[in-house]
Amino acid sequence: MATLRIMSANLLVDEADPSSLRSVIDEFDPDVIALQELGFASASVIADSHPEGHLDPRDDFMGLGIAAKRPISVERLELPGRSGWGARLDPEHWPDLGQPMEVVDIHLLNPVEWPWKTTQTTRRAQIAATRKRVEASGLPSIIVGDMNSTPLWPEYKLLAEFGTDAAHATGTAKRTWFQPTWGPRVFRIDHAFVRNITPVKTAVVKVQGSDHLALITDIEVPT
Repeated sequence: MATLRIMSANLLVDEADPSSLRSVIDEFDPDVIALQELGFASASVIADSHPEGHLDPRDDFMGLGIAAKRPISVERLELPGRSGWGARLDPEHWPDLGQPMEVVDIHLLNPVEWPWKTTQTTRRAQIAATRKRVEASGLPSIIVGDMNSTPLWPEYKLLAEFGTDAAHATGTAKRTWFQPTWGPRVFRIDHAFVRNITPVKTAVVKVQGSDHLALITDIEVPT
């Protein structure tokens, strides 16, 4: 059974060290990379190894992108508060696939943003719009990103209603966020939820300079 490797990483704009990011990509060799808080220096590193897809770096916390080794079709997901991206992988360019599949990259608003009630409403609207999008496509999907939600949060539970937490399902869950950047991991808030896809395992890896660990998810490709 062939597998694909999906990497998701919040890079803290351009605080992430380019050489560390390059080393992580070289070591883990992901097929697809989904980014949050993507800065210009990081985008340059990613484009060197993964030239396909679309990267939208910013100098604030809104930069996102999906990059791949092989051609993918990428479209913007109009979500409340902060948009996401969806990438379609087709067997024409991905011969191990028996049918098309999607990688969806989202970054939920931080729940501490004021006013809290408005932020909570927006976060749940982001999830509802993502759910509507993936259910409408009907394709096997993996939804990845910085969800700013631990498994105890209501928003995590909403996500788990339409996708299986790959890290939990495979018994490989580890904490992903820490503050300050050199401190111990505090919460697991970066996730990969799969629909009609079998997760194999997940791993987390440090990118120097970022306050998030990158999440690596191996999945069995749909046939």
